[in-house]
Amino acid sequence: MDFTHCSLGAGVRLHLCETDKFNTVTCKLFVQQNLASETAAATALIPAILKRGSQKFPSTRQIARELEYLHAASFSADVLKIGERQLLEFYFDMIDPTLLPDGDENWKRGLATFWDIAFHPVTQDGAFVSEYFDQEKLNLRREVEGLINDKRGYALARAVELMCSEEPYGVYRYGSVPAIEALENGAEYRYYQELLATRPMDIFLVGRNLDLIANEIARLEFPRNGTAQLEPPVLREAAEERWHIEELPAQQSVLVLGYRTNLRYMGPGYYGLVVMNGILGGFPHSKLFVNVRERASLAYYIGSFVDGTKGILMVNGGVSAAKVEDAVRIIKEQVEAVQQGDITEEELELTKIGLCSSIASMADDPGSIIDRNLVGLVNGEMRSFDDVLGAIRSVTAEDVQRAAKALKLDTIYVLRGSLEKE
Repeated sequence: MDFTHCSLGAGVRLHLCETDKFNTVTCKLFVQQNLASETAAATALIPAILKRGSQKFPSTRQIARELEYLHAASFSADVLKIGERQLLEFYFDMIDPTLLPDGDENWKRGLATFWDIAFHPVTQDGAFVSEYFDQEKLNLRREVEGLINDKRGYALARAVELMCSEEPYGVYRYGSVPAIEALENGAEYRYYQELLATRPMDIFLVGRNLDLIANEIARLEFPRNGTAQLEPPVLREAAEERWHIEELPAQQSVLVLGYRTNLRYMGPGYYGLVVMNGILGGFPHSKLFVNVRERASLAYYIGSFVDGTKGILMVNGGVSAAKVEDAVRIIKEQVEAVQQGDITEEELELTKIGLCSSIASMADDPGSIIDRNLVGLVNGEMRSFDDVLGAIRSVTAEDVQRAAKALKLDTIYVLRGSLEKE
């Protein structure tokens, strides 16, 4: 199940996946923005405010009532971080109109509701409703402050922040507390209008009989004023290996190792990197899981993931503070093993099977079908299921070794749990 694409002009693209596999029609709309410390908090606040009310439905209760009328349709909004882009995400899902006696009215009303919430927020004196702005600003601040209660998420965010302190990638997707506190209502509303008018916008539809909905979308008016050119990711070589140790009240320590690869989605070594990550730390059969957790008993959990847009690989695990250096040593040994070509046929095949199964499973959910394309969306090239599966299956042990040799350790971060039992 792949998408057909068309331009609606002025930086707006429509992507259609026609399928009779689901009993719903799913729509996601994305607006891309450069990730930056100056604007991350302002971008993150927008979805929360929009969910509070639109011009037709000026309260959450009225929105909920309308969604219920639309046979329990769903709406949500958030921000995503992919590489050095921050994306506004709007999601709408409704029952396939062909299955309803009032189907024609249902999809037209559903589309109008979705558009009203995303593009026509309820306003007050040329800005957002002050009550909504103040409440959601407070909620966003609490969200960022509360990250520290999720020690694993906090450790990963801090490791990225320290590793990429002079790069946009180091910015947290919801921004910082000082930036949130500095937000003002009028400026926030003008910034929201600017994003909709000038940033790349992509609309995805998954379902059956999409032509009617697509034609209706094409007739909608978009508040466009040209299309801003977004910045490509900053690429840097790894610095000299750096250690950062932070102590917090926790029962367990968290270890994060950040590697730079400079292998990216659009480069020839990308799928070698994807498979290499799977062999290193992506599955229960991976080297980190087998050697760090199972054999050495040094980690409560251990794994790795890749951001192919930025070209960074992160290893993270829950460890005992007393065993951090041992864990780092064995992690480095596993990386070196892959770099030396210590890759068994079983590891290679199990990893490719696992990756292909994971990708194939996305076809069972309409939202996941869209999400599979997000890396391609940011990088300017969306690839079909068959192309991705074929690329993964064609990766050789030599490709994996070549990708591993690109790994350069940059940062080691330790969140030391001060409440650990001796």
